[in-house]
Amino acid sequence: MKNLENTLIEWEKIFNFICETGQINSLNNYSYYFLKKLNNLIPFFAANFFLFDEQEKIMGEPICFNINQKQLTLYSNYYYKLDNIRQLVFNQPGATKSTDLLDYTTWSKSEYFTDFLAKNNLYYSAGIDIHYQNRLLGTISLFRERSEPDFSLKDLIYLELIAKHAANQVYKLFLLNNIKQKKELKTKLIMKKISQEFELTEREKEVLNLLLAGQSNQKIAKELFISINTVKKHLSNIYQKAKVKSRTELTALVFKSKINNS
Repeated sequence: MKNLENTLIEWEKIFNFICETGQINSLNNYSYYFLKKLNNLIPFFAANFFLFDEQEKIMGEPICFNINQKQLTLYSNYYYKLDNIRQLVFNQPGATKSTDLLDYTTWSKSEYFTDFLAKNNLYYSAGIDIHYQNRLLGTISLFRERSEPDFSLKDLIYLELIAKHAANQVYKLFLLNNIKQKKELKTKLIMKKISQEFELTEREKEVLNLLLAGQSNQKIAKELFISINTVKKHLSNIYQKAKVKSRTELTALVFKSKINNS
């Protein structure tokens, strides 16, 4: 990266950003809140955050600010093939910006620029890929309008600094998400087995699911839009079918079934 001598780094802002984004404990929410916080650190007109699986395929819907679904679909279906920046720096280390990579005199006349970027007021861009031990986890792209200043060296330094933290956080959330998915699948299989064994009705299955999630009778009633007395009636039927007398015994029965199926 260029000489940093005259670049003032506001370390307190970096520290606060890392602290705030480090508290995000859901992979599904991470990209949105990351970009929301990032806009205070590096102002942008538009942005997107893509997450990738182990095969480097996009996971779910990317989070976008000021880029609508129609624009995203057009890019995914066609314009990504014309994206010169993607061709140059995708899955590469380091923060980059468009004005360092391309000659705007030529590039501003390209189909991708005139038909896609310019029409959506995406003039300047900067971005960075997030890696954890050589594995691509995500990519962040920021955009500014032509009327705004280009991304600065300071902006690129900030991207470099926070990407290192983001790599650790996203990788941790990937691991937690995998554990959660495996647990949910296992619980689903156990629920299917128990439902068949005890011949539970669909409503009884719903009540049992919420009970195993630790919900009180009041919360189960609210979730299923039924009265507390109806919840108690369903629980009584479940206890009778499972030959238990309480929540504790029922939970123990399910837990025992999980162990036996491990």
